Amino acid sequence: MKGRLFVSTEDGHVLHVGLDPDNGLYRAKLPGELKPSGPILLQDPFSLRWFSPDDADLIGYPLPQKRLEGFRTPLDFAGASPDSDGLHGFEGKRYAVIEGHAYQVMRDIDASSPARKVWRIVNSKDPVAHDTENVYRPSRAGETLGIVRDADHGWVSSRSGLLGGMPRTATARANIAHLLQRYEPIREAFAALQASDARFNELWDVAKHLPEGSDLERAELIGLEVHTLKHIHLQTEFVQSLIDNKDWLVMMKAGGVYKTELHEQQLARVDYLNKLLAIMDRRVYPSVALMTVDSLKGNLAHMNKKLRVLDDRQAVMDQVRKVSRSATSEIEELNRGIPGVDQINCARYNLCLRLLADDPTIPPPFGMRSYMAVNLFVEELHNVSGQSRPVVLQLALDEIRLEKGRFEELLPALPATKTPYLHEAMSVLGTFESRIDGQLNDIYARVDSNTEWPALDQDIDLDFVPQQSVPTATPSAPRKIFRTRQHGTYRVLVGVRQVDPDGSVTIDVPDPFKPEDPPQRYEKRQGEWHPMRSTPPAAPTPQLLGQATHLLDRVDELLDEGLAMESRKSNPTSIRESLDESADELHGLASRLESIEGIASDAQAASVIARLKAAGDSLSTAGRDIMVRMYKDKAVLDVLRLNYLLEHSQLNVIKIVARKQLGKGKDKSFLDVYSINDRSANTPLWEAHFHYDRQDRPALDYTVRGAHMKTLAQAGAGSAFQQRQEQAGLAHQPIWREYISPKVAQKLFDCASEPAAGTPVRQ
Repeated sequence: MKGRLFVSTEDGHVLHVGLDPDNGLYRAKLPGELKPSGPILLQDPFSLRWFSPDDADLIGYPLPQKRLEGFRTPLDFAGASPDSDGLHGFEGKRYAVIEGHAYQVMRDIDASSPARKVWRIVNSKDPVAHDTENVYRPSRAGETLGIVRDADHGWVSSRSGLLGGMPRTATARANIAHLLQRYEPIREAFAALQASDARFNELWDVAKHLPEGSDLERAELIGLEVHTLKHIHLQTEFVQSLIDNKDWLVMMKAGGVYKTELHEQQLARVDYLNKLLAIMDRRVYPSVALMTVDSLKGNLAHMNKKLRVLDDRQAVMDQVRKVSRSATSEIEELNRGIPGVDQINCARYNLCLRLLADDPTIPPPFGMRSYMAVNLFVEELHNVSGQSRPVVLQLALDEIRLEKGRFEELLPALPATKTPYLHEAMSVLGTFESRIDGQLNDIYARVDSNTEWPALDQDIDLDFVPQQSVPTATPSAPRKIFRTRQHGTYRVLVGVRQVDPDGSVTIDVPDPFKPEDPPQRYEKRQGEWHPMRSTPPAAPTPQLLGQATHLLDRVDELLDEGLAMESRKSNPTSIRESLDESADELHGLASRLESIEGIASDAQAASVIARLKAAGDSLSTAGRDIMVRMYKDKAVLDVLRLNYLLEHSQLNVIKIVARKQLGKGKDKSFLDVYSINDRSANTPLWEAHFHYDRQDRPALDYTVRGAHMKTLAQAGAGSAFQQRQEQAGLAHQPIWREYISPKVAQKLFDCASEPAAGTPVRQ
């Protein structure tokens, strides 16, 4: 009311109150007072009414029945006589009977006095309930409720348990003195925090004006970092003390004050952890900015240290969000401009790739594609929405898995000095692999109808303008996220959109490791984006023929390596791309020879050109054949592979179960099963199961997420086995790669046939 605070007392009166700045407690206040001078007031956490220790009897209030319900045990002590404390014993525990129900209790020694014993009702499942001496230990987790016996030997609530043992028979002055005495360590801890915060500001005011990179700045930043770590430790202890003493602090700091102060202190912890990250970055920047092996190692260690700080920050943010869901916007504002875990992991991956190279300024040929996919996920994914998002995620995930498989191939031949960096790179890729897989599973789990399934062959061609980091900065060039086909598979890239004088649009994709080099340019041909290849410089015919001989001599070796990779179960896309890249080199060299004037009359050259083309075709064919064979792996469920095999006529499909009824009543459904077979070997590979809510539904009108692939082992186990698995908590959870979209389902239906006459149909 006009900025004034009023509270309702337990006797029905309304009092004007104010906050005492000396102790943080509420006092009664006269209308003309600036600083309240009346008695201290506390709030009962159950009735929410206020009372004064000066004149209130702190025991005798009825127990809150709703709170008691959560503590009840199934024990029945009817007919048994209680002991001298009014309690019953059972299996080493003590129980109070209140209105016919038994409650486990623990002795609250701190709150008890010689004249009156205070007990705490506990939940037997909580850690606080497990003490061999049946003594209440405040440090153990679990909700409790303080009780005492009244004059009639009944049980009533005890505020003494909440106030930490204020003697009930002492004078009002003694009550207040005891309460303030218990609060004093918390007040002193808060004062220490304020002093530490002021000292931080003093240290920062000195450090921020020193020359960047100077020895003096580094010394000051080290001191500031040490102070910040100590301050964070003080914050952690202070917040923990607020949580540990919540039961009586909520009465001292009532009216929402306790909750507000705890929330503010938790946000202050997030703020100081962010300050620590910024100080760490500024301290190490002069040394890690150099592109040397030592600086890269130092930077990698720095990034790993930052991850540990971010883990601590995440734990605090989780606590805040658990209490207040509306705190998200406050947390986002505090974290604005601070690199998160994904950004740190992306930087770690970059550093690992450079440390794997002989020259850190020239990263190895492997890793760039997965780095670009990771960077897209971290920096650009927010520009992708709708049905394009899952397709972009799928393509990025495939890039990551492809190069992760290549790393596994490289590991045995890598020098021991570089092995740790490859392991760390693979670990980072594994983190992003799990993150993207999780997002895809979430997207597919939210699908409400079959029309919402993402199309696997959906084109990606999205224009956007990057967000400006500074409002007055020069406007950023328009960007494009697009899909491009290379060697029969798709990948997704991000580039700068360019409009040429003739109106044609091209896309420049820079090399993330060599941003100063000319970017790779892409143009759209026949509805798809393709790289624009530059014409290689002219070379003498003998030189080109020598190159041809060298390449042709390696063809058999390349074919053998492809087969060896297949036997090692390497990534099939990686095998195909490796062979296709060699095939491109052979075809490119043949084209260069053909472009030489008068070469057609040279029989030897013509023979070499023909051999180059044939060798290139053989490598491409071998790559496709290996990929097809590996795509037919019976143990792998992947609708993307299924779609590819259907499009390339590698399968035949037979319907083996038609609208079989499953379950009864509300759980009744109908099942169609299709056997998916290898066309060349005529052997079964997988099964496709489609569920319907009605027997007369059209084939495509199956239930949402009701179509998925199954291995032959899963299909052969039968529904009874699956039910036993579910009862044991081992039910199979389909992942997004097993779900069949309507578009793929239609391809299955189009090529499906009924079983041949006389063929038994599975029941």
